[in-house]
Amino acid sequence: MSRHRPLVAVLLAAALAGCAATADGTPTSTPTSAHDRPVRVGVLTTQNLLTLAAGDGTLHRALDRAGAHAEVSEPFAAFAPAAEAMAAGRVDVTSGSTTAVVAALAGDPDLVVVAVERTDGDTQGIVATRASGIETLDDLAGRSVAVNRGGTGEYLLRLALRRAGLRPQDVETVYLAPPDAAAAFAAGRVDAWATWDQYLVSAQVDGARTVALARDLGSDNATVHVARRAFVDAHPQAVRALVDALADEADALAVDPTPLADAYRAAGASDAVVEGLSALRTPRLVPADDAFAAELARVADLYVEEGLLAEPVDVSRAWHDVRG
Repeated sequence: MSRHRPLVAVLLAAALAGCAATADGTPTSTPTSAHDRPVRVGVLTTQNLLTLAAGDGTLHRALDRAGAHAEVSEPFAAFAPAAEAMAAGRVDVTSGSTTAVVAALAGDPDLVVVAVERTDGDTQGIVATRASGIETLDDLAGRSVAVNRGGTGEYLLRLALRRAGLRPQDVETVYLAPPDAAAAFAAGRVDAWATWDQYLVSAQVDGARTVALARDLGSDNATVHVARRAFVDAHPQAVRALVDALADEADALAVDPTPLADAYRAAGASDAVVEGLSALRTPRLVPADDAFAAELARVADLYVEEGLLAEPVDVSRAWHDVRG
């Protein structure tokens, strides 16, 4: 769910004052307090609660109260490189999606989800060009659909095909990164596109037909915030403070969503797209609890059943409820 570089200047100027990062995303800083427990935060170039909280000081204040301090990296373009930095010990916490975590667990079983963003299921979906004539999921048969490989897009498509009683081979799956998919969709080189967030709303604003939203497909995919097991076990107070900061950010946006709209605009969204995004309910922050554990397991099962993972992954320890 990548965004353009201008977002960094808007959201992270305060967070990066006195704090820089190396080219590989390693955060560096000169602590300004006696706190000697750094929490290395790998933000993404996306408008999620962690990015916003890191940019407006909410995260820094919460960690200060817990006897720690935040070191914020340069933004990562996606979860995969952030997870690599985490595995290498350069990042303690980052963000991604349920699907991204399931895919990553195959190579790193120590990832732990500590918080989950809830939406109304309208921030992800499948859209079709008007010229394609696609109106229902059944109409996808024989058509080309752009997705990001193994991620949110491919997950949504597999759910859609199941709903329609179709097989993966009944459609032409076109694997493209979101910016490339946006260009292909706008040019009519693909008939449909499974996508999310700003990309979804942009297509809708430009006249695409919404074939199905995530809630129509029974999606279990959410934005999640992730740490490594060793960090969660060693620093429970810092993890709880981080989750509390995300909850505070969500509560503030529910009252005044202007900062979120401003972030999208800074990332290059047009006024029409910002208006469409602003019409959506802002995300709510919930713990990674038993309900989320069940969702995580269902996504993992689907990935194995659909051949998106070669072998099952153990998700039983891939979540942590900070409430104890």
